[in-house]
Amino acid sequence: MGDVFLIIGPVFLIMMVGFGLGKTRLFPKGSSGILIAFVWYVAIPSLMFRSIAPATLPQADELLLVVGYYSALLALYGLAVLVSKFAFRLTAAEQGVFALSSCFANGGFIGIPILEGAFGSEGVRLLLVILSFHSLTLLTITTVIAERASRLPGGPGVLRKTLSSLGQNPLLIALVSGLVWSALQLPFPEWLDRVLALPAQSAAPTGLFAAGVAIAGFKIAGDLKQAIIAVAFKLLLLPVLVFSTTHFLLDLQPLWVGVATLTAALPTGMVAYTFGEQYGIGSRRAATTVVVSTATSVVTLSMLLIWLGTTTQ
Repeated sequence: MGDVFLIIGPVFLIMMVGFGLGKTRLFPKGSSGILIAFVWYVAIPSLMFRSIAPATLPQADELLLVVGYYSALLALYGLAVLVSKFAFRLTAAEQGVFALSSCFANGGFIGIPILEGAFGSEGVRLLLVILSFHSLTLLTITTVIAERASRLPGGPGVLRKTLSSLGQNPLLIALVSGLVWSALQLPFPEWLDRVLALPAQSAAPTGLFAAGVAIAGFKIAGDLKQAIIAVAFKLLLLPVLVFSTTHFLLDLQPLWVGVATLTAALPTGMVAYTFGEQYGIGSRRAATTVVVSTATSVVTLSMLLIWLGTTTQ
């Protein structure tokens, strides 16, 4: 139990500091956006490139980890779309944002320090392998749904808009660059490692603080019933699906099962809110989901860490 507190406690305490200061004049509206931009475009890509480029290419069996995680994730995404359509009568575009809120994990800000505390550097590496496909899959599907629903005359086509957004994704750029560097077996000089280490080491603390500041500006203003269902999907059903797929169906090694399950149990990422804001659909509901899932995950993640400690050894 003490080990669990050492993993969970610092993460949410730093977020609470950010939340508290986010309510003051020291960090006015828009401050979190600057911090998040640094983490998203500089710190996490540096961490990802630094972990991939000097290493050997991922082994073929590691693709099973990706297959196991995303088969469960996409199944839940489809279920969320159906629930939001038939139970809540949401529009097509709202269904996409609801499903995104039910699936998209806060892996960059909350996931990195928790996975590092639970599984060390190897846990972070496997997390980054999973996150490499996160935006590629979820944002692509949701963008297609939103674009098809809007169908603005004279606007860019769905495929063009989707490819444009993917081409600007810093994690995808870092992933491809790192894999190319590794495949060509290029030298990775010490000076480059030191340069990348500085922003990479700041990814977790800056991201957690920024998340706290951002949440301070959110209000529980969306449909609470729908948000609670999305939180239940994210924090309860998705981890069960991922664990069942990776452990029972694919029989992966305990470390991989633990990393995949813990990643699935992370609270909803703020990407769901920003996506809703960008398209003007379901942003308040997504904000409520982010706040409720983040607060609730203190308990669910703690319980999961205790359980994983006895089931994946």
